[in-house]
Amino acid sequence: MSVYRDVDADASGKGGEASAIADIDIQHLLSTCVDACRRGCEVIRNVRHKSLQSSDVLDAVQYKILDDPRSALTEADGASQKVIIECLNRCWEKEIEGGRIKVVGEEDEDQYSTDLEGEKSFDTAYSEDIMNHFDNYNSPRPDREPIQTHMFETSTSEGTGESGRVLAVKGDEVIIFIDPMDGTREFVEGRIQNVQCLIGITVNGRPIAGAMGLPMVHGSQIEIAYGMISTSGNASDSSAVVPLLSGVKFFDALNPLDLHSGPPDVNNSGQSGGDDDGTLMVCSGDSKKPALKMAMECLENDVLAEAAEIGESDIDEEHLRPPMRKVVAGGCGNKILSVQRHFLSLTERQEAQYSAAGCCVDLPFVSSPSPMVGAISVAPPGSSSWDTAAPTAVLLAADPNARVTDLVGRPLIYDGESLLNQRGVVVSSGSVASSVHDRLCRRLGKDREFCEVIGVVLDTSTPTPAEADISVTN
Repeated sequence: MSVYRDVDADASGKGGEASAIADIDIQHLLSTCVDACRRGCEVIRNVRHKSLQSSDVLDAVQYKILDDPRSALTEADGASQKVIIECLNRCWEKEIEGGRIKVVGEEDEDQYSTDLEGEKSFDTAYSEDIMNHFDNYNSPRPDREPIQTHMFETSTSEGTGESGRVLAVKGDEVIIFIDPMDGTREFVEGRIQNVQCLIGITVNGRPIAGAMGLPMVHGSQIEIAYGMISTSGNASDSSAVVPLLSGVKFFDALNPLDLHSGPPDVNNSGQSGGDDDGTLMVCSGDSKKPALKMAMECLENDVLAEAAEIGESDIDEEHLRPPMRKVVAGGCGNKILSVQRHFLSLTERQEAQYSAAGCCVDLPFVSSPSPMVGAISVAPPGSSSWDTAAPTAVLLAADPNARVTDLVGRPLIYDGESLLNQRGVVVSSGSVASSVHDRLCRRLGKDREFCEVIGVVLDTSTPTPAEADISVTN
């Protein structure tokens, strides 16, 4: 992967089809993913609207694991994925068919396909005419409303001052991971604000761009959070992360949505404006898995109660043991986006404080007198590459010093084959949260019982903070 400065835009408007070398412009690919994500979100809103008109829609819920609500599969999952893949194929068919781009979707597995047999099959999700499929879910047809591949055409990358593009050249492995509806359980249970549509782009095993659709947060709009980074050096070097694009886009929704038709969304953690800046926000789910219980107990009873370690003298004792606010949140993407938005909220407040004091400080990329506490998310084994690829890129585009690892501090794997995050996921943003992240992973890696639970070899070494610093996953 290379970062090119002042690369001429592809005049064809269809990915890299005009290029004989077939370099892949990640900025154009991200634009395609944002638009595809928006159209997938329309499908989710449509199925939600239909579910309120007829109970038959949710009566047809399938379960990948019998009676496990976290394995729920609805009409929206398969129908949204079909829309997304059609959008990608329309713009990048040459690259996909030629093997330059690999597409991995959550609903790809045959045994969990939405093309189900029987009385409650999701027949409308797989109509023979693909354009009829778009019509069935009132999602914009690409033959009438062309997919936007150049929505990020700016002289400098938004919010960073960086110019140029990221190109995947010959030999780079580009994979698009799709979770057409993250938070299916939340969808079924009516906690719709936690539902997301995720499309992540990895290059050579690293998440570098992503689109996170929020289909049911606003009554008349669809919100898409996006991010893109460039990387250099090795995966353990956090300074190698350069944010290129970070922001949100809003699209007027075609499908109606009643935000007040479900139960109160007590788990929504996206708003953190009322928090004390010195409080560590800890996001987790309500899973009963032993790994989560053990990790949370270690965090609360051991990590946040221990004294400073060697190498952490730059963070005072008070900040090493901040008060903790637990937030139970549904959806893997929702948890990670909560960490990102907490960081943005804290950064905005710090900037306002500096401005009021008459200081000129380019936050968040410089040190401040008081270290940012931030947030951390802890999840047990159970998520997959499509759950974490897009959120990781969006998070790192906002905070290049953020951390994403498994529960013992190892990188997540994005090879398109080992799809399960078998050792769970820990995400952190903020200097204090990052320190907590390090210490939690080191303790868990040396806990024999915990290692047996998640199936890893007990760590008998004593890694330094630098060795554990794996901001960019691979």
